[in-house]
Amino acid sequence: MKEMLVKFLEKAGENSEFKLFHSMYKSLPAGKFAVVKVSGETLEKHLDEIAEDLAFLNKLGICPIVVHGAGSTLDKMLPCTKKVDGVRFTSKADMKTVKKVFNKLSTELVGKIVEKGGNAEHIEGVFECEALKGFGYAGKIKSLTLSTIEKTVEKNAVPIISPIGKKDGVEFNINADTAAKEIIKAVQPKKFILVTETGGILDKNNKLLPFINLSSKDAFDNISGGMLQKVKEIKEFLDSGIECAVVITSAENMLKEIFTVKGSGTLVKSHAIILSQGFNDLNKSKLKGLLEDAFGKKLAEGYFEDEAKEVLYQKDCEAVAIIKEANELPYLDKFAVAKHCQGTGLGKSLWEELDKKYSKLVWRALACNGANSFYDKQCDGFVKKGKWKVYWKGLCEKEIMQSVEAVAEKQATMIEEAV
Repeated sequence: MKEMLVKFLEKAGENSEFKLFHSMYKSLPAGKFAVVKVSGETLEKHLDEIAEDLAFLNKLGICPIVVHGAGSTLDKMLPCTKKVDGVRFTSKADMKTVKKVFNKLSTELVGKIVEKGGNAEHIEGVFECEALKGFGYAGKIKSLTLSTIEKTVEKNAVPIISPIGKKDGVEFNINADTAAKEIIKAVQPKKFILVTETGGILDKNNKLLPFINLSSKDAFDNISGGMLQKVKEIKEFLDSGIECAVVITSAENMLKEIFTVKGSGTLVKSHAIILSQGFNDLNKSKLKGLLEDAFGKKLAEGYFEDEAKEVLYQKDCEAVAIIKEANELPYLDKFAVAKHCQGTGLGKSLWEELDKKYSKLVWRALACNGANSFYDKQCDGFVKKGKWKVYWKGLCEKEIMQSVEAVAEKQATMIEEAV
């Protein structure tokens, strides 16, 4: 285990980040961490690496539910079969080959995980199907049986699932992405991780996009072709009411994506930002925790007694913008993003909502604040006033002169923790 941890930290980075995410994932109920879908090509090329990483997670007491494909192998063994939108026409004879290939891949993956010190089991009988009209023995999922998955996770083993379903004892071939999505709908995990050869979504210049916010107005502007279709499919999936983060990464970087703030792949998420009139309807304890986590300081006593004008916040309280007033102008008193969400684009999503709502805004930040490079790009101007940088946008000269002094003189409400 020690050797595996050292190897992981070499791949993933900071020990402190690992501890933060490990604690968060360990606190989740069994089976709620992630559904991992591994493409057939990736499994072929990186079996050892995937098995090692899954064994490592298992050793930490984290059991993702794994669904794997077999597309590249089946393309070689069944070169004459047709595929439409990822669905393969499967004859009765083809189905025997499909079952043989899936069983082989599942058995190999389970064996490698065990060889590397983990615990895993190949799970069958999850999908109840009906024939997909016009595709022979390709199946459409009608229902799931989760009991075997749940029992496997409860005994700290990684469930390895092939996308094969049954109807009245007859087996059907299912699209692996579809199978994974149906499990997600039923299990509702925190993450949907797709392990692919591209390692993420690429823009029009084949550069990896670290984050795509589907609620952003320019979400699709720099993506085309197959990548655009993939993102649209993810959006359709998330718009159906699924609440999880979708991550596309590579076999080499799966652990880095899971256990570090910056990650290594593409995070796709739709950030729901909610508007509240003041603090009354908010969980103040949760909000206090977010502010102290983001700023690394203690919130002054009585902060919530000075009522806010409006509060914009991410629905899981992972980011917040608190608007008060300074000389009758909207004053951004706090702008905070939880540490584990920093670098994911959540801050940008929240700022876009601020931009839509407030044509005029004034705010301040300590001159040493690491977020100032971001603020510099959002403002019309700023001035240094003592230890503060006072920013504004949309203000006339008179409003700037009136507000700068008032904002700079406001008492600090994030205070250094006593030693």
